[in-house]
Amino acid sequence: MQRDIEPVLEEMTVAELVESANGNKPLVNLAEGLPIISSDGRLVGIVTQSDLLRAFERDPEGKMTVAGAGSGSLIVAYPDEPVADALHRMLQHDIGRMPVVTRDDPRHMVGYLVRSSILSAWTRQLEEEGIREHGWLARWRAASNGRG
Repeated sequence: MQRDIEPVLEEMTVAELVESANGNKPLVNLAEGLPIISSDGRLVGIVTQSDLLRAFERDPEGKMTVAGAGSGSLIVAYPDEPVADALHRMLQHDIGRMPVVTRDDPRHMVGYLVRSSILSAWTRQLEEEGIREHGWLARWRAASNGRG
């Protein structure tokens, strides 16, 4: 789970968000989508690159707000659930990102899951386990051959 995601305010315009991303503002990664929050910090939606492209088709000047361009229908994860469950939900709904919220307040975001990050972490873990297993097996074979 990432905790360093910088959400965008719901009243920000699409043009302002794109300008911010083009200015290489740290933590603004449109490829992973961004959570949208209200002025009091409550999660209200997510905006993706696709949302921005559709918004510019409807409003070429980019005056639409990110809340108007993004989606308010949220699929969320919880910090106490297994990552496999969250990943399964991502795959079921064909989404690549998901806010992590508290169970007692589904508008209080505590982190962000990105499908590609989950899969990269699992790949690294499997590779590390393969290296450990290979090392153990090699030592066992060497010991067995020495007894022979």
